[in-house]
Amino acid sequence: MSESKNVDDIPQLQKGKYISLKTYRKNGDGVSSPVWFVAENNKIYVCTGGSAFKAKRIRNNPQVQIASSSGRKENSKYFNANAQILASDKTKPVNYLFRKKYRMFRVWSYFKNRGKPEDEKQIYIEITLT
Repeated sequence: MSESKNVDDIPQLQKGKYISLKTYRKNGDGVSSPVWFVAENNKIYVCTGGSAFKAKRIRNNPQVQIASSSGRKENSKYFNANAQILASDKTKPVNYLFRKKYRMFRVWSYFKNRGKPEDEKQIYIEITLT
């Protein structure tokens, strides 16, 4: 674990494409998932499906850990953080950041959301280091 509470102090997060997001089951077991992310204003944002298990685990327990990742394995140690699901009225600027960083994000999110009920469409998670 690290003492740092500032995203800018973690150089692995400045240029990376993925982070490993570790969420916790009700029994306390950690589950790591590689996810796309953007960092802005000392916060990290992640996009996932509304019915994804990581979203369900965050609703039950907002304590998470993050590490830089190659998409296959972690590249750094884990940092403690808190996560919250953003309200839909606050997602527009975050969506823009994702489209700016990941060129195919617009196409990916269109097909990911197409024909799905509202509670299964993509959501954004805001992560703050603790």
